[in-house]
Amino acid sequence: MAHITKTASIIGLMLVLMFSLSACVTETTGSIQQDPDPVKQLKAYIDLGVGYVQNGEFARAKDNLNKALEIAPDSADAHNAFGYLFQLEGEYALAEDHYKKALASNPELTRARMTYGAFLYSQVRYKDAQKEFSIAAEDRLYQMRAQVFEYLGMTYTKLNQPREAELAYLRATQLNPSQVRALLELAEIRFEQRNYVESRSYYKKSLRVAAPSSRSLWLCIRLARIFNEDDQEASCSLTLRNVFPASDEYKLYQSVASKNARRS
Repeated sequence: MAHITKTASIIGLMLVLMFSLSACVTETTGSIQQDPDPVKQLKAYIDLGVGYVQNGEFARAKDNLNKALEIAPDSADAHNAFGYLFQLEGEYALAEDHYKKALASNPELTRARMTYGAFLYSQVRYKDAQKEFSIAAEDRLYQMRAQVFEYLGMTYTKLNQPREAELAYLRATQLNPSQVRALLELAEIRFEQRNYVESRSYYKKSLRVAAPSSRSLWLCIRLARIFNEDDQEASCSLTLRNVFPASDEYKLYQSVASKNARRS
């Protein structure tokens, strides 16, 4: 379940990165009127192509992105969009080729570096992903910099570098106090460190910005036991059972409850 959740989170990041490129696109039908300005024409084809990717119309997306590359063969945004499209199709070698072309054309395009880093993470190439996220983190003007550090923390966790992961999550929350995954990760880290007061503080902050997840509910149960909050434990365990009955966290809860029952 945790792997699925993190994979879904990576996909969510890539969607945000890709479709922020075409925020002005409201529909993906019809054709583009010819514009004498090649820069505007290029952007129009890319925006339309990304919109078609969003709608799952990959053939039309390719048609428009190819037209973009006819205008500007080195367009980093067009190659970045093609990379994501081929990734969705399972053409991973082609996807990586386009991601690399995007960064070769414009190494300063942090959006493309983040998309490539997310791709590498999804391919279980965590060291390579860490390198891309670390470079992206140096862009102090990047609007999603807090998320860069959040994903950097996730990557360090996969690389079994807990101190680096903790520092990355702390930086993410410093840049954005509402960075929910980083808050929950820090809550887990503090719990493992037996710093239960800070763990509960981070947990409560995460609840202010996101609905409870199976993971946060399992943490809630463990914290409630530490602080002898029976009503809180009962509430979180009931929600975990009713909303996430197939989760790994509920299985853990059942296992612990069963062991406690045998002891008593």
